[in-house]
Amino acid sequence: MSLMKKSVVIGLVVLGVFGLFLAASQKAMVEAADVTVIEAKVVPAKQVPTFDATAYIAGHGGHLAILNMKTMKSPADIEKDRIVLAEAGSEMEGKIAGMSFEEVKKAGGSHGQAMMMEGGKKVLVAGTLAGNVYKVDLATGKKTGPYKVGEKFCGAIAGPDGNVYFEDMADGNVYVWDAKTLKTVDKMPVGKAVCGIQWTKNLAKAYITDMPLGVVYVYDWKTKKEIKQISSPEMTFIHQTRMTPDGKHLWVSAPNEFDPGLKPGTHKSQIIVIDTATDTISQRIVLPDDVRPHDFAFSPDGKYAFIASRTYGDDSKVNVMEISDHTIVDQVSVCASCHKPAGVEVKIDKGSPLLCGIEVDWHKK
Repeated sequence: MSLMKKSVVIGLVVLGVFGLFLAASQKAMVEAADVTVIEAKVVPAKQVPTFDATAYIAGHGGHLAILNMKTMKSPADIEKDRIVLAEAGSEMEGKIAGMSFEEVKKAGGSHGQAMMMEGGKKVLVAGTLAGNVYKVDLATGKKTGPYKVGEKFCGAIAGPDGNVYFEDMADGNVYVWDAKTLKTVDKMPVGKAVCGIQWTKNLAKAYITDMPLGVVYVYDWKTKKEIKQISSPEMTFIHQTRMTPDGKHLWVSAPNEFDPGLKPGTHKSQIIVIDTATDTISQRIVLPDDVRPHDFAFSPDGKYAFIASRTYGDDSKVNVMEISDHTIVDQVSVCASCHKPAGVEVKIDKGSPLLCGIEVDWHKK
């Protein structure tokens, strides 16, 4: 082959490679452009929005904080403004995704709760980081349990079949528990350390989050088979997930405390929004650094989101977001407001009180 022909061939190869690179870059830009990135800002409302409801928020301290949403004032009475379930504990102790970490407390803190109707009464069914379950009659405050169900629970979600679904961070199973018979009726092996589950309105699909893998599993709910995994470089360490009231979007908490392999986190705290029609990520709501979401609740009209968040400072808060413009209009302390007046010192989680699941009792539907 002549020198000129060689030069032409090399030139064509270089152009081809450049063309492939350009096409790949264009494709990446198109994919990135499909995801709307929103920066959420704290803009305190002149008049704090209030709601005819009561919120119950779990924490590693082994109790549920009670927030009166009619006033949105921080709980301050350590006797009246909390429900004590178990002793303190941390999700990053003991067994996680089948791996053993240092264990300080064996009983484990509270982590998630679901509201049920039982005999005309409202009952909270709560799981702990020891895999135990408690039932609390909200009218009388009577607590029963513990009932041993799993190993290390994250979420506790009222399922469409009337059972409670507990997601286990130790063995990756979803445990299905009948609150009336107090028995486990099913167990689904799903991932490594699962944290939340939600369903589409037609019950065709379920979405299950895996905390250390940063993956949302999509399941065919009729066959209980995995049909897809949703992932993103911006979703490295995730917690619970909630469906918006209209069922069109799934909000995934992505505080990203860790990078893959449980390395120190390098990504911003955010909310990943999944379009349930396409099972693709449609939005990323980037949050302030001291707002690390764990769980959500929504007002029935879909106008507000209530974000159970960790500051990794001396407090944790419920952040109220106006969904229309993604502004955080209120931040309510639900840890330090009780701890400091009572002289409570947090001795786990590097001295930071950490919130987990949130459940809202709407007084009027």
